[in-house]
Amino acid sequence: MARIGFGARLALASVLGPGMTPEPPAPAIGPDLDARGRALANRGGVLVRRARVRLAVVTLPELWAFLAVALPVLASLIAPLPTVDLAYQLRAGAGILGGGGIPAVDSWTFTAAGERWLDQQWGAQTILQAVYAVSGWSGLAILRAALVGLIFGLLYAAIRRRNPALDMRRAAWLTLAAFIVAAPALALRPQLLGMVAFAASLFVLADRHDHPERLWFLPAIALAWANVHGSFVLAPVLVALAWLEDREGHVSTRPRLLLILAAVLLATLVNPFGLGAWTYASGLAASREVTGRISEWQPTTFRDAQGIVFWGSVAAVVVFLARRRATAPLAALAALGAFALLGAWAVRGIAWWPLVAAVVVAGLVIAPVEAPRVRRGSPLNGAMVAALAAAGVLLLPIWRAVDPGTGAPAGLLAQAPSAITARLRDLATPADRVWNPQAWGSWFEFAVPTPRYAVDSRIEIFPATTWQLTDLLDASTPRGTEMLARFGVTIVVVSGTDNPLERALAADSTWRATHRDRDGSIWIRTDR
Repeated sequence: MARIGFGARLALASVLGPGMTPEPPAPAIGPDLDARGRALANRGGVLVRRARVRLAVVTLPELWAFLAVALPVLASLIAPLPTVDLAYQLRAGAGILGGGGIPAVDSWTFTAAGERWLDQQWGAQTILQAVYAVSGWSGLAILRAALVGLIFGLLYAAIRRRNPALDMRRAAWLTLAAFIVAAPALALRPQLLGMVAFAASLFVLADRHDHPERLWFLPAIALAWANVHGSFVLAPVLVALAWLEDREGHVSTRPRLLLILAAVLLATLVNPFGLGAWTYASGLAASREVTGRISEWQPTTFRDAQGIVFWGSVAAVVVFLARRRATAPLAALAALGAFALLGAWAVRGIAWWPLVAAVVVAGLVIAPVEAPRVRRGSPLNGAMVAALAAAGVLLLPIWRAVDPGTGAPAGLLAQAPSAITARLRDLATPADRVWNPQAWGSWFEFAVPTPRYAVDSRIEIFPATTWQLTDLLDASTPRGTEMLARFGVTIVVVSGTDNPLERALAADSTWRATHRDRDGSIWIRTDR
């Protein structure tokens, strides 16, 4: 029988007469809503209880999957934040967000004032500064941990997609091995955002046969990547290697990958500089000043732990390939060879090698066929998960006392001399010109922005004469100290103690020490 609305029933009652007036209907939503609420509450309680059980009883494969992400996150919370690149990125980001626009020329130094500055990393600078403005240095430390977790979470997922037969434990081992090799490259700077884009691209490409529609995420990733870091040039390389693999395997996604490759290339041009971003990236790698003075742009050797770990990982992959019964596909060898050469060419290139190597090796592993079996959880595994989660909370820098010199949690920042910064903040005026160690330049520009400085981490913008003067001062030659007066330098910051420059300044009556500590010293001109 059709239901009649309450208004219509009233009208009908007026025709039928008194006594036939229907009673107003009870609100339909009242009891039903209460019942639904109780059902949802009961269901929520069941889900919470199940979650507690799952957390309390974790299987060993699940524990390995958790460790693949949790251990890199914990390690990133322990490590300090280097300011060599980060600090000037924050200052640039503050200018952009403050309405100043993307900087086009240098205005922070006196040796490169007015020189063109192609700030390709402007997108990363705004992200970093936005986080800093809201949550300070602790927020940046947490951001780095989150980005590191995202990178290796995506890598773990890419490994599993690449070879679904590979068990969770082996996938976790590959992920953790990649983390060990890449660890020195995980400082908080624009490159870390580039590594997130790189890992996301690896995941999409590893999953392309099951979900080809997701390939259209790659142009979007490339567009964002081209506005945060110069490593965006690797985006089309990854797509080209995937196309080569599909061509070798006669897979039907080849035509689509060519279209995706074209879209990725076009997406990299969607930035404020167009082709200039490509020119910047290639010019940086070809600059003699950059490759000659910055250690991470120099070839990777056995002279330090990072080089030893890198070459050890390359050797391990070579041994793995040699022990395989079948010859590795050409595309796999091309990918491994290309990124191994990139890591060998420059220390900075190591960052990409372990991520590619882990995914490629995962695809070449012949996983044994195991009969399905029920995995039983263990309270001990759950306790380990809980302990690591608690350790992560305890390692947060928010619990530390604040260093008055840096304004950051004590011990969090590297390359940020606290007492020297505090003294320089008291001394410096807008009229001062400060000669500073290059490694501290970015930090001083951020922490004490009042004066102008000599050099910072933007190596590519400084003329060769600036670096020649730096060499003269480091060698403490008479010509070097004379050039200080010619440049109008009024304050000199010296790193370390009892070095040639400090001795030269001490012997010159025109300079007077105003601060000394274990990090270094500050000297001012007596006629300042």
